[in-house]
Amino acid sequence: MLTKVKNTIEKFNMLKKGDRVIIGVSGGADSVCLAHIMNCLKEEYSLEIVLVHINHQLRGAEADRDEAYVMSLGERFADKVRIFSYDVEKIAREKGLTLEEAGRELRYKAFYKVAGDKGKIAVAHNINDNCETMLMRFFRGTGIKGLCGINPIRDNIIRPLIEISRAEIEGYCVENKLEYYTDYTNNIDIYTRNKIRLRLIPFIERELNPNIVNTLYRTSEIMAAEDRYLNDAAQKAYAECEVSPKRIDVEKLKTYDPVIQRRIIRLGFVDFSADLHDISYSNVENVLSLTEKESGRTIELPHGLRAVREQSTIYFCRSEERKPFCYEINIDEKIYCRELGAYILLTDKKCEKNAKLLYTIAFDYDKIILPLALRSRQTGDKIYIAGIGGNKSLKKLFIDSKIPMVERDGIPLLAMGSDVLWISNMKTSDRYKAKDTTINYLYMYLLEE
Repeated sequence: MLTKVKNTIEKFNMLKKGDRVIIGVSGGADSVCLAHIMNCLKEEYSLEIVLVHINHQLRGAEADRDEAYVMSLGERFADKVRIFSYDVEKIAREKGLTLEEAGRELRYKAFYKVAGDKGKIAVAHNINDNCETMLMRFFRGTGIKGLCGINPIRDNIIRPLIEISRAEIEGYCVENKLEYYTDYTNNIDIYTRNKIRLRLIPFIERELNPNIVNTLYRTSEIMAAEDRYLNDAAQKAYAECEVSPKRIDVEKLKTYDPVIQRRIIRLGFVDFSADLHDISYSNVENVLSLTEKESGRTIELPHGLRAVREQSTIYFCRSEERKPFCYEINIDEKIYCRELGAYILLTDKKCEKNAKLLYTIAFDYDKIILPLALRSRQTGDKIYIAGIGGNKSLKKLFIDSKIPMVERDGIPLLAMGSDVLWISNMKTSDRYKAKDTTINYLYMYLLEE
C-alpha cells in the first residue's frame, strides 16, 4: 500500500523535498494510517511533520482519550504535536451552523494557523469518502464541479490516501499493529453522510454495482478533466467580458453559451469567497437574470456577496452594511465627520487660507434656515440644478452619474430638510450657492483633523 500512496503523491505532485507537512489526526483509522505512512516517507522526502488534533469537546472522556492518543503518536511519527480545543456545540449555536459545519470550519482554521504560508496540510480523505461526497452532492443537486468529488490537491491541502479504500486502510493498520479509535457517531445513521455510507452504498454494492466506489472515482476523474477544460474556456471569456475590475459587459456576456455564462458569473466572485460551492445554481441563475433587468437591481448571495446591474454592466462586490449617519451642524461649531475624514465648520466669517483648510464653499445665508444636517441620503432627497430649471432626485442623480449602489449610502451631503445643498465630491445646489448678488454669506469649511 505504501507504493500505491507514493504513486498518488507523485501523480498529483503533492510533495517535494523539504516540505513541512501538517497532518490532521483525529485518532481514527484513516488519520493514524496517514501519520504512519508519512513517517515512512519522511526520510525520502526530508519532511518536517507536525500532527494537529482538534478536541471538539463533544464526547467527554472519549474525546480526552483521543487527544492523549494523538499526543503519544506524535512521539513516534512527528517532530511536533499541536492540540486545539474548542467548544464546538457553543460555537455552532452562536454562528447558526450545524455541528459538522462548525467542526470543519474550526479544524481548517487550526490547520491553516499551524501551516502558515508554506506548509502543506495533509488530510486523510480516502476513495470511500470521495464516493460518499459525490452521492451527497448528486442528491442535493450539483453540476460538473460537484461531481469532481474531493480534489486530491487544492491549494496547499493534499490528500495522499484519496485512491485508497477504507478496507485497505483498516488492513494496513492491522498489519502494522496500529491502534485506532472509532468515533461512535460514525455509526449513527441520523446524518446524511452516515446514511449514505451505512445504508445506501452497501445496497448499491449488493444490488447494482459491487464496484461503485471505484466506478465513481473514475467518474470524478473524468468530470475533473472536463471541468478544467470548461474553466479554462470560462477564464478566457471572463477576460473578454471584464471592462474594469469585477465589472462585466452584459452584451458581451450574452454572446456566450449559458454553460460558459454561468461559469463567468462564478468567476466574478473568486476574489471574495474561498467557498464558491456555496454559490448555488439558483444563485447563479438569479445573477444572470440581471442581464434582463434595469440598472440598479441587486442580487444578494451567501457570505455577504452581491451582484449589481449598473447601466450596461454587472459588477460583483461584498455587501457592506452602511449605517445611516447624521450630524446636526450649528454656526461656529466645528464637528468631526468620520465619513469625510475631516472637520466641518459653518460660519458667516471668512477664514484665511491655511495649511489645514481642505475645502471651502460659500452659500447664500439669506436662503438658509438653521440648523443644517450633514448626513447620508434619505428617501425624497432632491437637489436644484439650474441646467434643468428644477429639482432632481438624488436617486436619479446618482444613477445618471454612475455612482455604484454600494457607495451611495456612504456619501456625505449637507441638507436642509429634503433640500440638498451640497454633495461631497459631486455637486452644490444652484439654488443655495452664493452668487454675485448674494448679500450675506454662509461659509462651509472642511479642515484637516
